[in-house]
Amino acid sequence: MERGKKKVDWSDLPKELWPNIGKCLDNSVGVFRFRSVCKLWRSSIPSFQRTILPPLPHMYSSCSSASARAAGTEIQAVLYLITVYRMEALVDGEPNSSKPWLVKFEESPSGKLRLRHPITNSPLRNSPDGSSKQFNLLDFGIVELSKSYALKYRLNDFTVDCMNKVIVLNPTHLDNFAVMMMHGEGQLYFARFGDEKWTLLKQKDSWFDDIIAYKGHCYVVDREGIVSCMNSEFKVIQFSPPLGRLGEQKHLVESCGDLYVVDRFTERQRLKMCKMLEHRDLIFGDLTAPYPETVSFKVYKLEREWGRWVEVNSLGDQVFVLSHDDSFSVSTRGVSRVKGNCILFTDQKRTYEPEFGGPRTLTRQCSVFNLENGSITNLAASPGYSPMLQPPSAWLSPD
Repeated sequence: MERGKKKVDWSDLPKELWPNIGKCLDNSVGVFRFRSVCKLWRSSIPSFQRTILPPLPHMYSSCSSASARAAGTEIQAVLYLITVYRMEALVDGEPNSSKPWLVKFEESPSGKLRLRHPITNSPLRNSPDGSSKQFNLLDFGIVELSKSYALKYRLNDFTVDCMNKVIVLNPTHLDNFAVMMMHGEGQLYFARFGDEKWTLLKQKDSWFDDIIAYKGHCYVVDREGIVSCMNSEFKVIQFSPPLGRLGEQKHLVESCGDLYVVDRFTERQRLKMCKMLEHRDLIFGDLTAPYPETVSFKVYKLEREWGRWVEVNSLGDQVFVLSHDDSFSVSTRGVSRVKGNCILFTDQKRTYEPEFGGPRTLTRQCSVFNLENGSITNLAASPGYSPMLQPPSAWLSPD
């Protein structure tokens, strides 16, 4: 840091500031970096105290839980902490913001860290040559972008990923500890500390698309584009007017302190709209395709003062990242070859055998949607985004 024109070492800061700075750090990476500055800083705050999350029910009814115990099956539902960082190599002590990386860490209850792809969540491993790679956190500028949780089931000695999205409220206060889980079929379940089963949140005629922790509360969006807040009694309190059943799936994203709804339009939805507009049967396309391809997005922001939705035509230098466990935004300001005003997402692509009408297969692909012109391109063909989403090849490579 600089004071006037004279550079001042971090270790020369007044001693009374050190504990106050340390109290603001709520993640292991920040505490590690703080304690690595010097011996005096290391002694000013304790090592990171990991939050021990209580056990969760692994069944949807207490009867099924009792049956599992009687059968001698050891099943545990455990929460893993997911944190996304923006990392930049330091050049002459300053972050090189022109070449950042998005890095996603998955932390197990025991504190073991594992890297995952920021969008697909696929695990990343050490380089294939088997060499052990290490890096010094003090060589990087690090900014936390988002924090979420993943639910996994531990069956005896095996751990299985759960595709349900979860939100944890008050993880450090057991009296108010609660977990909201969105089932893949659009249903919401919740569990408090000590519950033996998940409780279904019964909401008539509601199909929920997404769930997010925003300003310390749990918010959900349904298929009609109604955003609701959960109160302490797990009652759904409508927060916004309906957006309308336009797209096929809606996502919640927090960006710069504001809450957005991203409406995803698919091939199936487009064909349905064409059929309604033209009033005739279509002879092309597959309206029953289980994994329709994405064709477009629309972004909306709630204008709370007037109680209405406003379509957002530009995200500025922000990029929205739609991931399975969490959606977040990142600034591209100062980043070379990377444009803002885009949405990064995964999609299911249908492919066919070139000869003899071979069977159809499904593959997952990362794509970039440009809000300016409505185009969708393969992430691998984007020279700016692709390097930003992969850790340095010198120490890691994908599975």
